Amino acid sequence: MSEKKFQIALIGGSGRMGRAIITVLSTSSKSELSSSVVSSGSVFLGMDSGLHSGIKQNGVSFTSDIHAAVQGADVVIDFSTHQNLDFTLKACVSLKKPLVVGITGLSDLQKDSLRVASKEIAIVFSPNMSIGVNLLFKLTEIAAKVMGEISDIEIQDIHHRHKKDAPSGTAEKLKSILLETLGRTEKNIVHGRHGILKERDPKEIGIHTLRAGEVIGDHTVYFFTPEERIEITHKAQDRKTFAVGSVHAAEFLVGRKPGLYDMFAVLGL
Repeated sequence: MSEKKFQIALIGGSGRMGRAIITVLSTSSKSELSSSVVSSGSVFLGMDSGLHSGIKQNGVSFTSDIHAAVQGADVVIDFSTHQNLDFTLKACVSLKKPLVVGITGLSDLQKDSLRVASKEIAIVFSPNMSIGVNLLFKLTEIAAKVMGEISDIEIQDIHHRHKKDAPSGTAEKLKSILLETLGRTEKNIVHGRHGILKERDPKEIGIHTLRAGEVIGDHTVYFFTPEERIEITHKAQDRKTFAVGSVHAAEFLVGRKPGLYDMFAVLGL
């Protein structure tokens, strides 16, 4: 007898990330898509989510009923919008279902809401679900401990022309890692540069955002010394990398105690 698969409800199933997650779940040996939620006004409402994702028909039609979707799942993945997160969070808390949040651009109030909710349910929240990007986070932390006080540090964030938030959630996470590791504050952050500038402050960290073409996501952290330059780079070649990490995070949460987890916990880093 085959082992029962984890039932995963996907919020935001018609978007780029939603389609990638549906594709990954179609070949998963541990999990399967139980429902896929879109907004009540979506043109995709009622369409087969498999066909929409470019794979064969899967029998899971897009629905707008978040409560029913969450109720029938073992775990929920939300890749919709920050405007929708409050509805997902309310449903997951009331039904005691674990939640993976891959939405970027959250407000401080919404991040506080995640912390409050994590006292009742298990939540994985990460600005980037890619396994490789989380290795980038860890390597940046290590490099900062060794090189941070003797280097000029810069972050570069490149994404497709459609991305709305800037810097990206990944760049913001890299920034927070550097600030925490080096004991610096937002006062040390410079976003881009223009005009006539005074000599660089030794504790300054620059962040540069590019939005062009169809780049899925490139991030680089630079450590410059007078003698050498270290570049730690991650380049996403397929959106599937984020989907694989998201499904891995969802499987990690099943049966987990309430708490706010990140991808370091999921990957054991």
